[in-house]
Amino acid sequence: MGVRRHTKIIATLGPASSEPATLDALIAAGVDVFRLNFSHGTHDAHASVFRHVRDAAARARRHVAVLQDLSGPKIRTGRLKHGQALTLRPGDELRLFSGDEEGSAGHVCVPYAPLITSARPGDRLLLDDGRIELRVSDGNAHELVTEVVSGGTLGEHKGINAPGVKLPSNAITEKDEADLQFGLDLGVDLVALSFVQTADDVLRAREIARSAGREVPLIAKIERPQAVDNLDAITRVSDGVMVARGDLGLECPLEEVPRVQKLIIRHARTLGRPVIVATQVLESMRTEPRPTRAEVSDAATAVDQGADAIMLAGETAVGAYPVRAVQTLASVICDAETLPAGDMVLPEVELTLSRHGRAMGEAAVTLATTGQAAAIVAVTRQGKTAQLLSALRPRAAIIAVTPSVAVARRLALHWGVTPIVSPLRQVGHLQVPLREIAGIPAGSVVVFVNVSQELSRVDANFVNVQQLGG
Repeated sequence: MGVRRHTKIIATLGPASSEPATLDALIAAGVDVFRLNFSHGTHDAHASVFRHVRDAAARARRHVAVLQDLSGPKIRTGRLKHGQALTLRPGDELRLFSGDEEGSAGHVCVPYAPLITSARPGDRLLLDDGRIELRVSDGNAHELVTEVVSGGTLGEHKGINAPGVKLPSNAITEKDEADLQFGLDLGVDLVALSFVQTADDVLRAREIARSAGREVPLIAKIERPQAVDNLDAITRVSDGVMVARGDLGLECPLEEVPRVQKLIIRHARTLGRPVIVATQVLESMRTEPRPTRAEVSDAATAVDQGADAIMLAGETAVGAYPVRAVQTLASVICDAETLPAGDMVLPEVELTLSRHGRAMGEAAVTLATTGQAAAIVAVTRQGKTAQLLSALRPRAAIIAVTPSVAVARRLALHWGVTPIVSPLRQVGHLQVPLREIAGIPAGSVVVFVNVSQELSRVDANFVNVQQLGG
């Protein structure tokens, strides 16, 4: 079967990676999930890229997922007169106005009014990913007077972070609602929610999806201190979480990010939820053909801590070496996985199917380990059995056989799972697709498991061991 990579790779799409030939190369390099960043681009542009992804996956005969990443209430500066950037020097006064007027020297508008009304004297504001720092000295309901602490060049529509400022907690904006409805109509497989602060933010998004007649896995991005404080409640109502280190490193003290990453991964693993590590994984590969040693170590650490997936952002969206970045990450992951992970934890019983389902999953893993099975085959309609096996982190490969293409795509995110679409017939009929699609050699020992809530049916729940025929 060759070397199987367990930790999945997510690649963000953008100008550097949206052409069909590049998508083909990215899938061949190892991409499992493509991310559409709805902070940028039009609906028409996203729809076009989405179709290209589906076509490329079909050509590769792979079940590749599409993750829609909603922009959330990201605070940005407004327009500038003639689009001309401002030069800010330490000690300068900069006034931030509520509204959408064009800014000019000493004056910048902020379309997000709650920032103006919530910030207080002494609060820090970080602009353009922390490159510029302001300190609030005065203000009223319409403007903030700030002093430039760390200067720089400020362009239009640059991000603003306000660490410590209590902002309204609704993470789903009107734009997000429209984008989510569009994504659901398009057929995205997963949805990431930005700037989640409470469990209610996730529940609100789920309500919107259900009102549209769709059930879609929701990934909560943990990028604010409030989300870290509410991590348990958020994780329990989410289908997965993302360690979004970009804004997290601006909203929290930078030195806390490694500890918070470990905390988030450990908690997600404890609850049996998939967890994604994102932001600046191979950042130098935006412009260089090789990553730094520190970046390689960072990616390997995420693997060792138990992440289900690692996400590339600018490296593949706008970088000079998108395919090479994926190839590099895949190589780092495979090497890191040759040693047992150092921080593994087992998921809680009540959050992974029923008690009998958990017991059957553990039995399948034990059988595969003691019997040196090549794979555990989860026969699953909704993907839950495969998700349970993924959470238990067996040494054997996990093959998910499902009749649903949608389920197969969603399982592309989960650690160690290789999805196959096939009718759920008797186990004996699955031997051919296991050999031809999953690449399991004839003569290999395989453990089959099926978990169902229908305990009254004799054939609904089973664990058995078979040897694949020739």
